[in-house]
Amino acid sequence: MKKFLIPAAAVVAAAALGTPYYLGIKAEQSLTRQQQLLQESGFLTVESHQYDRGWFGSTETTVVRLKPTLLQNTQKYLPDNLKTVLQEPLTIVNHITHGPFAGGFGSRAHVETEFRYHPETAKVLARFFGNETPLSMSNTVYFNGSGEMKLSVPAFDYEELSGIRLVWQGLNGTTAYQNGFSAYRHDYAMPSLQVKLADKGDVLLENLRYQSETADGANRLSLGKSTTTLDTFRLQWKENIDYSVRLNELVNLVTNLQIGAFINPTGTIAPSVIEVRKLDFSTDTGEQGNFINSEGRFRFDKLVYGDEQYGPLDIHIAAEHLDAPGLLALKNKLAEIADRQMSEEQIQNELLHTAKNQASGLFTNNPVINIKTFAFTMPQGSVNVSGRLAFEGLKQKDLNHLADMLQKTDADLTMSVPQKLLEQLAVNQARSIFSVNPEDEAAGEAAIEDINETLRLMVDSTIQSMARDQYLTLNGGNVQTRMILKNNKLTLNGKVLESEPEPAFDLNEGEEILPESAASAP
Repeated sequence: MKKFLIPAAAVVAAAALGTPYYLGIKAEQSLTRQQQLLQESGFLTVESHQYDRGWFGSTETTVVRLKPTLLQNTQKYLPDNLKTVLQEPLTIVNHITHGPFAGGFGSRAHVETEFRYHPETAKVLARFFGNETPLSMSNTVYFNGSGEMKLSVPAFDYEELSGIRLVWQGLNGTTAYQNGFSAYRHDYAMPSLQVKLADKGDVLLENLRYQSETADGANRLSLGKSTTTLDTFRLQWKENIDYSVRLNELVNLVTNLQIGAFINPTGTIAPSVIEVRKLDFSTDTGEQGNFINSEGRFRFDKLVYGDEQYGPLDIHIAAEHLDAPGLLALKNKLAEIADRQMSEEQIQNELLHTAKNQASGLFTNNPVINIKTFAFTMPQGSVNVSGRLAFEGLKQKDLNHLADMLQKTDADLTMSVPQKLLEQLAVNQARSIFSVNPEDEAAGEAAIEDINETLRLMVDSTIQSMARDQYLTLNGGNVQTRMILKNNKLTLNGKVLESEPEPAFDLNEGEEILPESAASAP
């Protein structure tokens, strides 16, 4: 009997000693895959990576840095403290324990992560977190290669003599992943952030939460669902804010049309408050063969802007039959742009060129945009829109000509819009065209309100005329119609929209439209 017990004991001892080493090998495989994902992210550069594997424990050291080109393209929007944190390298040290009980029963390994910061970065972080660890992370890897990471950022209360104060209630969350990160789930929550900008204003965020389920698709695109919720967002400013919105550049980016700068709104926003309550944004993306179907829904209960209240808002839009290779081309282009130093104009041109060429399948493979819901309650009334927009039979060459695109555009929209809103839109656009300085207005030399009233009357006259021609209907102050665009023909309420012909002038040879005296008049 003893002859059998001695070999059996030796086998058990060998297994007990060998299991941690074997699990250490498997843990290294899992962590190496995570390190590869960091390098493939498009945002980080892995400057060095070292793995020192022992029998019962190992150490992995990785030095990463945010890509300088990415920081170059965005740094003008960032405060100096954040620039300091982002531009310096970060050393990530994983302290790994192997064994079947390292992270609880059934685990390959348990990892505690230590973040070592550049001295300049550490100085900045110490101003906020004091002696506390700014970021803590642990990772448990199970036998089958799946695992769970836990991350937390502690709360802090930071204040400067200038009157700036930040009160942060921390961040906590988990990421559960499958073997090789083929699928993963995020769940992160931030209870509160309060920012006081001295006497300039303040910002408040309450109960921000992000949840998602993501998996790799057959087309090398990420699929799944996500939800972002926020209880309260409030922004208050106590001084005038000047603004200039270059709408012509936006239109030019999308349509390649030069429409002039006259529609660019400029002006000043008076001191006010914006508050959004119960915001919810969700997405759902799936694939069907070589095509992607994706939809998003954006909602909030109430928006307060100064003395006016808006909401609820519900926007639910689905994009169907999207060309997967086209989306992948755009994804790759964005990753390439992040790795290059470029101006905003160069970035726009690169994206537009990709959309018209490598990603042209997004337009030429009959995509469909479904507006399932657009419902928004405003002080002027409620806006409701539903319908669809599709491209049918579009060719790549058509993308360079708006008329050819319209010829193959199929749209069917049902809408109800308050007349008061249409009038206000006309008045707002006029303010970006006409400018009256305060001295002239105060002296009565320019009556801007007279111009506004004239515009309201013009809008009302147009609406009444179109209602008489049965292009639309009026119901309780709302303008309602069904708009159909097909084969370059536009119908409103089932009636083809016809423009009035240009007046004809019959001129004899040598005659001019205006007499010479009138033509030369100023």
